[in-house]
Amino acid sequence: MFGIFLLLAGMAGLFFLFNTGQVVAEKTRLVTTADAVAHGAGVMQARALNFDAYGNRALVANEVLVAQMVSLSSWSQYAQTHAENLSWQFPECGDPEGYGALFGAAFRYGPLYALLCYATVQYAGEYIAQIAEQVPPVAEAVVAAVEINKAAIMAAQAHLHAPGRFQAARGKVMQEIADANYAGDGVVTASAQLEGDGWPGFTDHYRGDERGRIAGVSRAAANSDAFVRQRSWTATAVLPPFWEWTCAVARRKNSVKRRGGTELVNYDEWKAEDTESYWEVHNVGRFFPRCGKDEQPIAYGEQQAHPDDADQDESGAALGGSPATNPDAHGYASSDQWSNYTGLPSFYDLSAAQLEAGAPGPTLSLRVKLTRARDQLATPEGRSAIRQADDPAAARRNVAAYLSDLSDGEMRASAAVEVWFARPPGSTENGWGIAQGKPVELPSLFNPYWQVRLVDPAMTPAVAK
Repeated sequence: MFGIFLLLAGMAGLFFLFNTGQVVAEKTRLVTTADAVAHGAGVMQARALNFDAYGNRALVANEVLVAQMVSLSSWSQYAQTHAENLSWQFPECGDPEGYGALFGAAFRYGPLYALLCYATVQYAGEYIAQIAEQVPPVAEAVVAAVEINKAAIMAAQAHLHAPGRFQAARGKVMQEIADANYAGDGVVTASAQLEGDGWPGFTDHYRGDERGRIAGVSRAAANSDAFVRQRSWTATAVLPPFWEWTCAVARRKNSVKRRGGTELVNYDEWKAEDTESYWEVHNVGRFFPRCGKDEQPIAYGEQQAHPDDADQDESGAALGGSPATNPDAHGYASSDQWSNYTGLPSFYDLSAAQLEAGAPGPTLSLRVKLTRARDQLATPEGRSAIRQADDPAAARRNVAAYLSDLSDGEMRASAAVEVWFARPPGSTENGWGIAQGKPVELPSLFNPYWQVRLVDPAMTPAVAK
């Protein structure tokens, strides 16, 4: 009898050890799978933010191309008017029929000057004007292609951020990862714990008067091209005109001033202008003589790009100093606007709370829960080949001490992940508004440096911080 008791006790111990081992194995596998699911979901979130960043950079690059095309069109119109005005700027070279002026120029300035001047006015100027005339239509066609590209990028971002779409796709990926870890071994359910999902509210859609950030980035990027930023020079005579004695005393000289530049006016217009004027000094005033100056416009060009109903107030635009320096030439400059340009695009960026100066670095949090029903576990009370008796209540009472303690009849595991912003390895760290030898690259959706890491679920905040 005692031997039978020992045998039963030994069998119960073996059953307990087997059950415990199976439960530990199942739990370990579920926790590992939860980590894999959380990391996969985090990678998906980081890629979504980096996708936004690359999309925003592409939108900025398209704006820079618009600025370059506007600049090129304005400059070509300036070159065209310069070539067309050569005949009256150099009247000594412009007598194509009688050649009297040509011989006069040869007598006064020498045969080489006369020949080059005549060839420039009569032939080179005409060809330059014809070539320059072809530039604006080509540049406008490029802007039309840019608008198609911008529309495609904005549509892709809108598709990503459509309500519930990303969460649904993320949930599908999470379940696929869980299923892959349990392939051929029963059913497991993966889900995001909504109280720990930081995706809603982490980003925002900026449009209309909220486009200040993309306007600033576009201006800075466009101005990195010196041709867009400013196209200016000044040529000054060596000596003042001695016959204009007031100017000679004041040491004021004749000069040619060329001014030009391109600017983003508010949010919906790129404008470029190029002018060149000859400034001649001379005596003015009969009773109180002084040195004055007169502007003689030489060349001018302008190009605007804005929607038909979005003409901006351009009075404050410097345009490389053209309106202020050469006002008469500025008055002659005009062009048709390119109405195929739609203005700065709307874009997605971190929400206002995440972008607030002095705020801690934003992190996008997610908690994941995996569940596995009791009947899917490889334990005696589940689907193990070694099973407890299903029938008598007495049998259940006898082995109750060895059953897995499962809440609501299922095994659970949690994992958490954070997506955070980090500069590439080896880069100098920067703080809010503190220059430390390299450009400050703060967390935003203009920099694609979003990365992912697993964290302790107990330390994960309920919402993104």
